[in-house]
Amino acid sequence: MKERKKVAVVDIGTNSVRLMVAEATGREIERVLYQDGRITRLGEGIAATRTIARGAVERTSSVLTEFSERIRSYSPDLVAYVGTSALRQASNREEVLERFFHDAGVRVRVIPGEEEAALTYRGALLGLSGVRGPFLVVDIGGGSSELIVGESSQSFWKAFSVEVGVVTLTEGWFRNDPPLEGEFSQVRRYLEERFRDSVGVIAPYLASGARLVGTAGSVTTILALIREMAIYDPAKVHGQRLTQREIDDLFKRLRAVPSRERLSFPGLERGREDIILSGTFILLCLLAFLRQSELTVSSYGLREGVVLDLAGGVEGLETAR
Repeated sequence: MKERKKVAVVDIGTNSVRLMVAEATGREIERVLYQDGRITRLGEGIAATRTIARGAVERTSSVLTEFSERIRSYSPDLVAYVGTSALRQASNREEVLERFFHDAGVRVRVIPGEEEAALTYRGALLGLSGVRGPFLVVDIGGGSSELIVGESSQSFWKAFSVEVGVVTLTEGWFRNDPPLEGEFSQVRRYLEERFRDSVGVIAPYLASGARLVGTAGSVTTILALIREMAIYDPAKVHGQRLTQREIDDLFKRLRAVPSRERLSFPGLERGREDIILSGTFILLCLLAFLRQSELTVSSYGLREGVVLDLAGGVEGLETAR
């Protein structure tokens, strides 16, 4: 029997910071003790400046301070703080990491895109026992998107991390609210170029019958909006299927109104009103590029993958408390 450990993981993304404290082994999460998430928009402005702004650092430091205090109350065996795309891209990364340590007392490990992809794959497929492989897991994040293919939930064949995400796409390409038709045409060409290499490798694999699984905040929010889920319930999201037609219908509704009006849509969390259109468009384009008509939604992802690997004793993930 695998030893069960109490672990705490904080995923510091381009748009949000997410915490989980759980009892887990290297193969499964046996009990979630606490979880929380906050939108801090760490990657605000990074598409133009390649630096993380002072206000974004302050917002994120405040949440990290709160989360570190919460973590201490659970006395976990192991703790990890992991940073992703915004911190990978930032020219002032070391300064930001030092600020996190000074303000919140935490050491953040910035993980490479390929490692993020591998961890996301493990987490996303957790609890999807009714969905048979092979799999293609798609994670549309704030600053990057990961595409990972594999035969089973425990092993993957190839992982791609593309530095395209909902925050950087929104800030870097859309000048109008809502965007004009010409802007969508330009963005589609840009996405086709950025994803061309990964799609070229993955497409034949999909032709053999791989199951498409979508994870992360954009995909789960899309499902919540389509289902008009006023109160988000992960249990009602995990394992659900979405069709290309449902996503396209939502896209047409979102693009018809400015971002502030989208907050009236049941299922949309405040802080995502300006980026959900980009997330929906990226997903639609990926479905078209990959010639897929539906996907299975996972409410798990990178955070859960780090929990599993940390509990399993993977070197390099643990950070000082």
